[in-house]
Amino acid sequence: MKRMLVVAISILVSGLLLGGVLGWAAGDTLVIGIHQDVTTLDPGNHRDRETETVIRNMYDGLVTRTTDMVVVPQLAESWEVVSPTEWVFHLREGVKWHDGELFTAEDVKFTIDRLVKEGMINGLTSPRKSLLDPVNGAEVIDTYTVKLTLDAPMGHLLAFLPFQEMVAKHYVEEVGDDYLAEHPMGTGPFKFVLRDKGAQIVMERFDDYYGGSPDILPVGPAQVKTVIFKVIPETSSRIAALLAGEVDIIEKVPTDLMGQIEASSNATITTCNGTRSYFVELNCSNGVFTDKKVRQAMNYAIDMQEIVATFYSGLGAVIPTILSPNAIGYADLDPYGYDPNKAKEMLAEAGYPNGFSVVIDTEDFSKNVAQAYAQMLREVGINASVQVWEWSILKPELLAGKRQILLADWGNGSMDPQGIFVPKLGTGARGNYTGYSNKTLDLLFSLSQITSDLTEREECFIQGQEIIYEDCPMVWGYVTKEVYGVSKRVQNWTPSPDSRINLQDVSVSD
Repeated sequence: MKRMLVVAISILVSGLLLGGVLGWAAGDTLVIGIHQDVTTLDPGNHRDRETETVIRNMYDGLVTRTTDMVVVPQLAESWEVVSPTEWVFHLREGVKWHDGELFTAEDVKFTIDRLVKEGMINGLTSPRKSLLDPVNGAEVIDTYTVKLTLDAPMGHLLAFLPFQEMVAKHYVEEVGDDYLAEHPMGTGPFKFVLRDKGAQIVMERFDDYYGGSPDILPVGPAQVKTVIFKVIPETSSRIAALLAGEVDIIEKVPTDLMGQIEASSNATITTCNGTRSYFVELNCSNGVFTDKKVRQAMNYAIDMQEIVATFYSGLGAVIPTILSPNAIGYADLDPYGYDPNKAKEMLAEAGYPNGFSVVIDTEDFSKNVAQAYAQMLREVGINASVQVWEWSILKPELLAGKRQILLADWGNGSMDPQGIFVPKLGTGARGNYTGYSNKTLDLLFSLSQITSDLTEREECFIQGQEIIYEDCPMVWGYVTKEVYGVSKRVQNWTPSPDSRINLQDVSVSD
């Protein structure tokens, strides 16, 4: 009966909305222009940042993040580490699901088990399982207390929990996984109304919302009545919609098009630090880059400041290793800096006074940057060219150690080094395409995982950065800013480095 009622409401509202959202931006409605549709509305069955952006407005997690990337309580009021493999969470009482039922520890256990146990979503394993390894499940202690159990210590657990939204046990068991993927039902500030695939997702304010994290003000129900995420793939169309007043916030504004918005009388540009690091991976397992001095010379040969200025209008920062300045345990090191004469000297000392030949591998979207790198390398005597690949073809070549240089990037929404440092530079790690291996670094990574003490973890990562800064398995690059276009009628919205567009506290003026 419940499912039939929801479908009937969706059909009714669809009849009112299917022609677009033109005109909805007036009054008490907020419209967001996004570049792609969500993959699903099931919080447990995706690994897509755009999908999470939309879902987070309908679902809450045990913890969340401020726009400064600090982890704060949300559905959990507090927690303690009772042993290295047991974390106990004390839940907020009186929280309601959108259907009026109360949120309890049973829902947390169901959600965690659904994420980490095999075959829990339509007989398949959640693609989010690796985000919680080595969590093996959850135990209910009482109605508002739950224990997460682990196979091994996980010092970064809190950093990865904000990505996991809680689902309602009673609802999923009643309607099934497929229905949940189309008709979400959470505890968040907005509740689902309809989805017109490829066009829009519509939500309305949940008036019985418990208020959200007490650490993020104001606490209480959402400020607007209706939120619409409108899918607008073309950049020019998103900008045009913003300038015409059809949408209120747009994402992924290219830096070379910011001027169109800055010149407008009704919209402005807002930026925040991003969480994606850009770098050049060097094959450390064979060839010329087995020599550390050659790798160091490569770091002096490329002008990363010029790359940021040219390709990102200066909206970025050069980094000394792989970590963003906002990451936990960021080491205060000076970037190598551009010094072509020193690069030439070091190449000569390494036995390459006349340079050598290399191919820079890249995907099509970054070929212009790769060509700029190649030109800089040629200026110090390295005969560099660029080859554009499809990733599915290139990846096996990289894993086999057959390539020389890869132009790469890696997002790290957790801002914890576990999300980028470990998978990119740990021996044999899933994202390590350099073949780099350092036993001391691996030991530091292991130590960082068995302690939940933040100071101890930070020290492990600082020491680790000092090692890779010297070894240079990569040419260290930069981080860029996230750029948004925002209507001047939008109030109290601050973008977040992890790209989530949280709308609970946002209001609009007519």
